[in-house]
Amino acid sequence: MAVHDGTIARMRSTVARHLRRGFVRAVFARPGSEGEGDEIVEGTGTAPDAATTTELLKRATAAAKNGQVKHTWVLDARTRLVVDARHGGGKLVTLDDERIEKMTAGKTGGLRPDRSGDLLRTIGVMNPDGTVSAKHAKKYKQITHFLELCRPVWEAARQRRTIDAEHPLRVLDLGCGNGYLTFVIAEALRLAELPARIHGVDVRADVIDRATERARSLGWDQLAFSCARIDAATDAIAALGGPPDVLVALHACDTATDDALALAIELAVPAILVAPCCQHELAGQLRASALATISPALAEQGLLKQDFAATLTDALRIEILEAMGWSVDTLEFVGDTHTPKNLLIRGALRQRNAGVHRLDAVRGRCERLGVMPRLLARMVAAPDQTGAAEPSA
Repeated sequence: MAVHDGTIARMRSTVARHLRRGFVRAVFARPGSEGEGDEIVEGTGTAPDAATTTELLKRATAAAKNGQVKHTWVLDARTRLVVDARHGGGKLVTLDDERIEKMTAGKTGGLRPDRSGDLLRTIGVMNPDGTVSAKHAKKYKQITHFLELCRPVWEAARQRRTIDAEHPLRVLDLGCGNGYLTFVIAEALRLAELPARIHGVDVRADVIDRATERARSLGWDQLAFSCARIDAATDAIAALGGPPDVLVALHACDTATDDALALAIELAVPAILVAPCCQHELAGQLRASALATISPALAEQGLLKQDFAATLTDALRIEILEAMGWSVDTLEFVGDTHTPKNLLIRGALRQRNAGVHRLDAVRGRCERLGVMPRLLARMVAAPDQTGAAEPSA
């Protein structure tokens, strides 16, 4: 459908009337574009002057004649003006509670699009026009589920010690990758009014650079990133101002998870959130004769052996944490329709100075299976470490 001068005039009149209240962002899109090729114009949130309004209307007109006929003017965090340039008319859409529930399939958690829009756009969950597509809604559901699993951790921290601007909650995220969930944690803590200092660590300089730039664009000085190995995170801990209250390692690959847990044990971190990934180490160590005593198929079938080794790896990690003084529970990180790597290990320190002698039973089971997982090797090779760092106020 062509765009005629009459409909353009009507569109300009509609937009000019609503721009008097100011706008945050305008998005000019082709029908069904799914964000590709959209033109985005940033506003200031205040009413533009006459000259700026004229220029904006020229840009809207040019976009419409170029086929970008779906215009969305984000007027504020809860209000959008939606205009179809082929007809010229527009309608106001308000993000009330009912609409937000529908957009997010009822999974609003602590991150509502009207309160956390800047973050949700930064990590790609919310579109620039303020909508959440069906594809992004799935990611949103994963995030909110993750936050519900994390919430008891910082609520417990609030009970454990004073958390204020001078003594913020310290969160160390190891193997943070792009840092999306690091940002989500930061936003959730902001909404919970818990001052925090958060530091993400990864070995890839490119992802650290991108995460740093995102934090800068959001103006989040409580969030920092550095490039380092997990077992060499001394500078990150120093940047936090002390040992972490919460240690996070989400999908740190293979034995990197063990390095994260070893650091948590060394520092006596009060709370641990770990989602293991790619547990390959034990598959090459398991003796066929030991597997055959459980089931011959485990020794004969490679896929079964790999799955068994992955489950055994995490089971031994939990045993080691429990022996060293943590209470541990396992939860579904995200639904297995999204990823098979969906196990979250959540630990809370209950007993300090538990001592490596409590690992004797674990060592015995590992010897019978012919395995020595990295975490156990690090524990038995090191002096008694638990309790080396007391959480400070």
